Amino acid sequence: MKEVEMKKVNKTILFASTLFISSIFAGANHSYAQEDYKLDDSLTQAQNKESSDSDSTKENNQEPVNYDYEGLEKALNEIESDKASDGKGEIESTKAINKEEQNLPTQEEISIKEISGDKGPKDAKNTNYQDIVYYDNSKLDEIYKEAKTKPQKANLPSSSRGASKEERQASKTNWYEENSKVYHKDDKGSLSKGLSEIEGKKYYFDKDGVLQTNKKIITNNSYYEANDRGILSQKPNSWVNVNKKVYRTDNKGNILKGISKIGKDLYNFSDEGVLQANIKEIKDDMIYMTDKLGKISNPKNFWANIGGKTYRTGKDGKILTGANNIEGKTYVFDKDGVMAKNKGIMSQGRFYNTDSRGVANNPKNAWINFNGKKYHTNPNGYVQEGVWKIDGKLYYFTSNGLQGNAEVVQQGVVYKVDANGIAKPVDNNIDGEKNLDKVIEWMLTARKAGLRYDMHWKNRVSDKAADCSSAVYRSLIYGGFLKQGSYIGNTETLFKMGRERKIMYEVKESEIRYGDIFVAGTPGESSGAGGHTGFILNRANDTIIHMSYGQDGVAITPRKGYMGDSSGLPVRYYRLIGAGSNNIYENEK
Repeated sequence: MKEVEMKKVNKTILFASTLFISSIFAGANHSYAQEDYKLDDSLTQAQNKESSDSDSTKENNQEPVNYDYEGLEKALNEIESDKASDGKGEIESTKAINKEEQNLPTQEEISIKEISGDKGPKDAKNTNYQDIVYYDNSKLDEIYKEAKTKPQKANLPSSSRGASKEERQASKTNWYEENSKVYHKDDKGSLSKGLSEIEGKKYYFDKDGVLQTNKKIITNNSYYEANDRGILSQKPNSWVNVNKKVYRTDNKGNILKGISKIGKDLYNFSDEGVLQANIKEIKDDMIYMTDKLGKISNPKNFWANIGGKTYRTGKDGKILTGANNIEGKTYVFDKDGVMAKNKGIMSQGRFYNTDSRGVANNPKNAWINFNGKKYHTNPNGYVQEGVWKIDGKLYYFTSNGLQGNAEVVQQGVVYKVDANGIAKPVDNNIDGEKNLDKVIEWMLTARKAGLRYDMHWKNRVSDKAADCSSAVYRSLIYGGFLKQGSYIGNTETLFKMGRERKIMYEVKESEIRYGDIFVAGTPGESSGAGGHTGFILNRANDTIIHMSYGQDGVAITPRKGYMGDSSGLPVRYYRLIGAGSNNIYENEK
């Protein structure tokens, strides 16, 4: 009887000691410091996790796990079986969010630019865990606290209770403790590291595999809080402060980045998600100004100084470029939106001088020097290019200013330019009038005389016959564009004449008009049946006049399908230089 009573007494003492140790753990201090960040009255304060954790501990009445004391093993197992407390120590994120935060509107991120390559702070660059950018490594309370007499054992996740240390270390998928630190092995027997999901709950282990507790954790995209058991929870729609850096989560707990809309306001976050304040910056041709609370504005019709450079936004909020009239004065901004001051600047074909305040003037009909080069402006203030008559002389300009020692062709006229940039036209040395009407007159006379189509080298230059190219050459001689007695060439020599640009020059099909020459064929392959030529007669009616093989004489026909193009030959068009005309034969049929 005494033996039975003694066993009951021992068991009572054992149970009492268990409750005593439990009270020690229940009174343990938690590690969260007060890190609230008050943005303004409309923003929710970050939660004081210390009070939240302590309240949670009181509500759940957590039990200690003194699993290394063999004498208590059975008693703890009995206690464990009597209670359904598994998971009660977990602090869910929904408990950490007050009603005001829960009612915040869903956040919408406005992508200003593509964000990639999250690098994180320096203390996280060498991590091997892809998801982890940074976690708060300030000196917080450890999960284990030493009692004055003996170390207290870790409050491990309940799945590890009831097994000896050796059994836990032997298991491939289990929790175990060494040197007052908690570890976990995965199903392959490897230490869990980084973010890990175990039995539906998320935990974070450092690079050595040590479970992290009572910490704030920032990943590439998310924010977590680890409670005293290491269980991670997210805080959606919350402002959070980690090591004096402020972040904001969306309704899924993800960290906002870039320009993001919260309620009706825009806020500016870095590529790492840190709230930016008191800055001005340019993104996608817009100026964004961030106040001390991180709120963003995109001012319209606004002058801004950023990095010592002056910018101006328009009515749409975009920075201005080029010349702009602002309140009756002209200002010029470069391609990046920077206002020009105390210098000359080219913009949209015009030259401007700017003063110290950026006010610009545009000289007209004036010689100007810009970047060491000489230019001239026309009556509208545009910088001239090409050959221009100035004060009775012709000058040649390019986009690089006045040019010398060149030979150029403008509108079919060849100019030789001396060292001073003065240009003189080069004539084709043919005396007398050059007249398109005379050219067409020869073709009409040949039609009336009944000249037939003949490619024989003697007959093509006779009074009885001609082929297409000899008819063109003979017309050009008659019209004064070639000297009497000139060589009667063919389509190949016509191509060459066009390349030389002394008698004629090439024009686009859309530009053709009365008296222009068409030449069909490929240069180098157009002799004989490989080419054809003649004159444009009426552009409106789209007709041509030519010596036609099909009609065995000079004919007026539609242009399309009668130039040799119906056989697939390419067609080029040329305009005679220095030609006069009254278009008197334009309507001949």
